[in-house]
Amino acid sequence: MKNETRRNVRVTCGAPASAEGPRGPIRGVCRDLSIGGMFFVGIALPVGRSVDFEVQLPGGAVACRAEVRYHHSYREVPGMGVRFTRIAQEDLSRIERYVARAA
Repeated sequence: MKNETRRNVRVTCGAPASAEGPRGPIRGVCRDLSIGGMFFVGIALPVGRSVDFEVQLPGGAVACRAEVRYHHSYREVPGMGVRFTRIAQEDLSRIERYVARAA
């Protein structure tokens, strides 16, 4: 059994999301979300890369910059875990409210 080391509560999300890739937007889904990061299901970019994301949460889109931390595939669909590195306070507050309601 894997030992859980996350600092923040992570909740299932399922919201449409996009990342700014080297050849334009990459569309995907925010599989799960916390105030510290998310898991993006879609094309995985290199670990360590900084990426601009937008997540379509109820009540409005959240924009952030994040660092790709790891890759993982769910049922043959690739994805990447990212850690938020820059996010406006208003967007962080929107994520906090979403997580609190979903937890």
